[in-house]
Formats: sequence, C-alpha cells, structure tokens
Amino acid sequence: MKRIIASTLCLFALSACNQAPALRQAPNFSSSVNAQTNFNAQRGDTEESLSARIAKNIFQENYADDVSNGRAPEQISLPRGGAIYESLNRLSLMRKAVYLLSDKIIKREFNKPGTPDQVPAITASSFQELKSQLQPGDIVLCGNNGSFVHGLIYLGNDQIIHALAQLNQKGEFLGVIKETLSGYVQRVQRDQFLVLRKPGITAADVQKVSAYAHDQLGKGYDSLFLLSTKDRLYCTEILYHALQQISQAPRIFAHRAKYGWDLFTVEDIMDSPDLETVWSYNRQRPAPGRLHKY
Repeated sequence: MKRIIASTLCLFALSACNQAPALRQAPNFSSSVNAQTNFNAQRGDTEESLSARIAKNIFQENYADDVSNGRAPEQISLPRGGAIYESLNRLSLMRKAVYLLSDKIIKREFNKPGTPDQVPAITASSFQELKSQLQPGDIVLCGNNGSFVHGLIYLGNDQIIHALAQLNQKGEFLGVIKETLSGYVQRVQRDQFLVLRKPGITAADVQKVSAYAHDQLGKGYDSLFLLSTKDRLYCTEILYHALQQISQAPRIFAHRAKYGWDLFTVEDIMDSPDLETVWSYNRQRPAPGRLHKY
C-alpha cells in the first residue's frame, strides 16, 4: 500500500511540476488523484505530462532514426535534476502509467517522415561486400538521411536481432525482433554502416551473445530509455547487454544525458577501445576513448 501511495504521489508531482513550484507539503492521497484528473482535463492532452515530454525529447536527440526535418527538441526546465529518471527506474506503477503516454508519442515521432539527403542507399554490390565481411557476434551500426542511431546484433546466416521503435501492421511496437539483414535493408533504406567486432571473440562467446539476444525476443521497445528495466529494451541497450555476455567483455560506458538520463548510444559503443572496426560505408568511426575514461 505504501508503494502504491508513493507511486501515485510521484506521478502527480511529475505531471504538475512544470507549471507549479515545488510543494512544501505533500497532498493527501485522495486529493492527489483528484488534482491529477483535473489537471489532465484542463490541459486536454495527457501526452504533455512532463515525463512523456522528456522521453520525446530524449528520443528526438538520441534515437530518432531518419528524423532530421527541423523538428527541434523542446527545451524543458526541470526544478529537480535527475529525480524523474530515478523515480521512473524505481517505481513500477509510475513506469506503467507513463509508458502509456511515451509509447504513443514515440510511435508518432518515429513514423514522421525525415528529410531526404543526397546520399543514395547502399548499393547491391556494397551490401554483398558487407555481408561477406560479417561474422556471428558482430555489431552493425547503421543510419540514413544524416541520422546514425541504430544498431543490431549479427548472428550469422543473414540473421539479426534488434529493438525497433517501429510499428507492425497492427500499429503496435515491434520491440525486439529477429529477421534477416537482407530483409531489413530492403524494408528500411540505409545509407551508412559501421561494423564492430570484439577481437578474439570465441565460438563460446558468440553462443552466449546469441542466447542472450534470443531470450529478449518479444520484449517491448523501451520508450522511456531506462537502464534498470528488463522487460523493455531500446536498440543500443540490447547491444550493450549482449556484448557483456562475452568472457572478456568490451568496456562500454553509458553517458549522462539531459535531465539526468543515463543512455547508451552508438557514440558510446564506437568509443570503446575494445572493439575493432571491421567494415564501414559512408561513415568514419571517431577515435576511441574520446568520450569516456577507460
């Protein structure tokens, strides 16, 4: 009961703190529920709750594939630093409520059209060259139209596992799925690639990576980008956890982003000195060790 009350109070506070000063005295349980209902009714749009707006901002700046059409992320003022991120990680009831909002927002943002650039999609011959270089356990980073934000795990025999903020035919998040690399590139235009590999990776290590990735199939896309949750994953988060299955796991560190969020991005993965560049196409890897201390 204490956890339910705390979660409800926290959700109310997060939704209201962007328009009111911090409360000196916590409201009682019933008034919190009534205030939240009235607040949402007055705004007429529950998607504008503070936590969901922050998730949208994080997505636009770090994970919005192909979204480069001038929609600048909203600048949100927070009075309490990383308290929102910490609360979402700790309180399952709060997460469940905010996911209802953030899922809807991220689905909408993902499916907005990007601004085409002058770089053509990968050619058939170059794609065949890419496939010829791949080995099971490799990490493939890719992007399109100026965005370079997605990553996937290569399992061999053209098979990949990755997490997508994309919609299926029912309008639902795909989340963590398995498909062929060929099918993915035919379905989604890609014009940049970078393949990374852990030197000395063994067959036993690849088996562990593959087993972990398969265990995640069917999990939802994490539209709040939280590192403590296990039931949802975003694309670069699953890469990190998969690589940690290796006996001598590569050092990959998250970075502290806006609003106190800890994130894994393609930049954090490329920064690892323990991963070698295998192949690249229209993308130059920055020198490792520029973002983190190893």
